[in-house]
Amino acid sequence: MTGITAIAIHLPRLRLQRASMAAAMDWLCPRSDTRGARTLAFWDEDPVSMGVAAARACLDQAPQARTAVRALTFATTTPVFAEPQQASLLCAALRLPEAIRTQDVGGTMRCGLLALHAALEGSDPALLIAADMPSNTPGGLAELRYSDGGAGVLVGAGPNLLAYRGGASLSAPFIERYRGAGHALATEWEERWVREEGFLDLVPRAISEALDRAQLSPADIQHFVLPCVIPGAAKAVAQAAGLSHAKMAHPLDLECGDTGTAHALVMLARAMEDMRPGERLVVAQFGQGATALVLEATAAIAGFAPAASAMIDTGIAETNYLKLPIFRGLLPWERGLRGRLPVSEALTTAYRNSQALLGFVGSRSPETGQVQFPPSRLAVAEAGFFAEPQEPWPLADLGGTVATATADRLAFSRSPPNCYGLVDIPGGARLMMDFTDPDAARLGPGDAVRFVFRIKDMDERTGHRRYFWKAVAASALPAAA
Repeated sequence: MTGITAIAIHLPRLRLQRASMAAAMDWLCPRSDTRGARTLAFWDEDPVSMGVAAARACLDQAPQARTAVRALTFATTTPVFAEPQQASLLCAALRLPEAIRTQDVGGTMRCGLLALHAALEGSDPALLIAADMPSNTPGGLAELRYSDGGAGVLVGAGPNLLAYRGGASLSAPFIERYRGAGHALATEWEERWVREEGFLDLVPRAISEALDRAQLSPADIQHFVLPCVIPGAAKAVAQAAGLSHAKMAHPLDLECGDTGTAHALVMLARAMEDMRPGERLVVAQFGQGATALVLEATAAIAGFAPAASAMIDTGIAETNYLKLPIFRGLLPWERGLRGRLPVSEALTTAYRNSQALLGFVGSRSPETGQVQFPPSRLAVAEAGFFAEPQEPWPLADLGGTVATATADRLAFSRSPPNCYGLVDIPGGARLMMDFTDPDAARLGPGDAVRFVFRIKDMDERTGHRRYFWKAVAASALPAAA
């Protein structure tokens, strides 16, 4: 029986305090509940980069899956590009085989769970990546509740943590949230109507059908996962579906907020830490219908690491509300002369060097062991350069050590200072790299760093953006979630 082989999450480190959001906007739009925080993607994070981070952590749990995966699906309601396909970028950044089916899905908050349902019903090993940055009107409740994050799930690529028992998806033209093509911000409909006519009608029916297909009753379920930003709605659905005895998964509303398309999977990863072998779980999600999946923990769940909790607990409190609209491009600001230079799109060069730029693959001399980046057919040796065959050498997972560090307040940056320096990589490579994350300015010579896939630069005239790998403090990231 197919099932979930591995699961991991990624949450940005910045946690925007809701009290600070209220202090900035409540004079205009008063809001009652300002407890906790929501994640805030750094200026160079987006759904693609968060998806890569979550998928890398997921693949770390099952390294054999890299060659086994035959399908990759990327789910988001906030795509970076209308064209090209984002799943192909993730495939390259993750160094997965070329012979793989890639697709983007979106249009509803439950597109991630829908994609998981399809993968579980299929026969091929698959990697599902969901990442989102829901766009909401400044000052509204949705801006407080929704947040940024990603998740990765491997299906059928090794021993199961959770075995799939059955599932159901219902479709309905029920629109609780909408955003027109070409519009940056979403609009939400009346909360009580969404709760009573949407969640309490469609989700219990999907759960009932999923349980029938699994040949189980509500009494056979020990855990229930349902993301919902409407207070009390998840508990009401559990009662309506006969699951009031099941343990409700933590909504993580105070810790990180609702990560949209990814949130059912984020909550699932956290709930799995509390499961024991043989226990069963229902994970459901609403959005133009409802999806419900029934999963059963195998003996392998006993060794499942609490990495999701570590990721949830690893954050930096942010009290400056203006970073949200500025990082999102919603608020014009003076960039200075250095911030007005156009970005070259160089698509032909990007394609020819995609393995190096997206996959961060250098070269290594089999004879000397010397590692080089960018990759070259010429091997470096003390006697000079000489031609010899070089082998591809992935660098993304190696990490490195800072050799020099600069925090530059004259160069343009969307989050000054602009931090960069030389990084020594095991094998002898030395590379000038950007440093990123909120505490990048603290990096100094001798510090250990890890590499993360981030936005390199953006052309706001065309919407094009380039990606590359950057360095972050090794201590800034928890173990794979």
